[in-house]
Amino acid sequence: MTSVDLIDYHKKENYPSHKGAIAGLLIVFGGFIGLGVYALLNLYQMHLAEITAILTIISPILADNIWLLGVALGGIVLLCVGLGLGASMAARRLGGTLIYIGALFMNIMTWGILVVLLATGMFTISTLLAAWPILIPGIFTLFITLLLFTVFKDRVRRAGEIIKLTGQVTLDEKGTFVPPLLTMVFTLISAVLFAAILVFFMPQILDPNHEFVLETDWGYIVGIVVYLFVTIFFYNFAYSTTSAITYIYMRGEDPGLGDGVKASLGVLGGLVVLSIMSVIVKLIQIVIRAISRKSPSAIGRGVGQAASGIIGWVWMLINYFTIPAMVAEELSAGKAIKRSAGLVRKNFVDVMIKETAVRWGFGVLGFMMFIGFAAFGALFGWIYTGDIMLTLIIALVFMVFAALPATLVLRTFDIVYVTLLYVFIRRKEGDISGKTAIPAGMTKELDRAYNKAQGSR
Repeated sequence: MTSVDLIDYHKKENYPSHKGAIAGLLIVFGGFIGLGVYALLNLYQMHLAEITAILTIISPILADNIWLLGVALGGIVLLCVGLGLGASMAARRLGGTLIYIGALFMNIMTWGILVVLLATGMFTISTLLAAWPILIPGIFTLFITLLLFTVFKDRVRRAGEIIKLTGQVTLDEKGTFVPPLLTMVFTLISAVLFAAILVFFMPQILDPNHEFVLETDWGYIVGIVVYLFVTIFFYNFAYSTTSAITYIYMRGEDPGLGDGVKASLGVLGGLVVLSIMSVIVKLIQIVIRAISRKSPSAIGRGVGQAASGIIGWVWMLINYFTIPAMVAEELSAGKAIKRSAGLVRKNFVDVMIKETAVRWGFGVLGFMMFIGFAAFGALFGWIYTGDIMLTLIIALVFMVFAALPATLVLRTFDIVYVTLLYVFIRRKEGDISGKTAIPAGMTKELDRAYNKAQGSR
């Protein structure tokens, strides 16, 4: 058993706090938001006529009633939550079926395109073999699918049960959707504020012929660092909050959104350090990509892009359980990363199943939202306009908006699933004992699948 556990703080209703870190964050966030709002207001006043003209072209009513944008945003938020709950019901009911549907869909997508190209004569067998790299995604998907149905079938069964439990948790604790939803909103706002800061204070960077000079453009670097930090930290804090709610629920208690926030504030220092580390990794990726783009050879550019992607993938893998471990065991960033790396090493196959098969399954739910939005948009467009072209355009617009609930569901499910996997691993290792929220029937199924999977090693 770990010496410190989040459930003990919850029962005592006494969470640790870091007032110094909170004060520092308020300064950073306050400075960024204040500077961004100042730049945005000035740009709005400078270009009010152009903005009004654009809105008038889009919608005369909207131009005279900008407040309708806020109403529309509120409606989209409510729709996102509603569709999220619908996805939770589907996950709780379908479970592992989503994995197999996702695998089938991925194979159709990767191989179906090649079949169409061959059938239409755009490609021949010889040209296809000559361009063999385009076969790699299909081969990888088919290979993973074969493993899912054979070697890893017991682990997939367990993954299906965890998907069901993910749906159950998000239905019982609807607050799990709130932090990812706020992250989506803040990501959009921070991007607008950052763009406003750049355009207002450093308009020279908009010139395509502008050459970056450190002596005069150092503010650009500072802006990028601050923007990356506030965005990554907000995401990490939201992840920690949803993870804490899930963990407390799984330990048999009834948490609220406030409990998740208090738990996150208790490891605020670790989240700050982890965010700074992530900013450094992100900057290294940006530098590598920038250098590779200047390479005269296609191989050099490809190697640079691949190196940047590998660094990001390795960092993600190392930190797979970092935030759940940090918030559940009150670990520092360094200890939580070490803990996460150890758990990933011991349970690498389960992590890979999550990042392939389970992600495909969750993608099915997202795809259903896109189809539903497109169908509703087409129906609305046809009733409202009666014109086929306008109907198609409206359907496409609705599909763009479908990205919002789809992203919300995928982010929330991802956090909850990883936290559930973390809880299950600790439970099987004897690190968690006592009551959990795993139903008795599901406990037997999980244990049976776990034992078979362990025996097949």
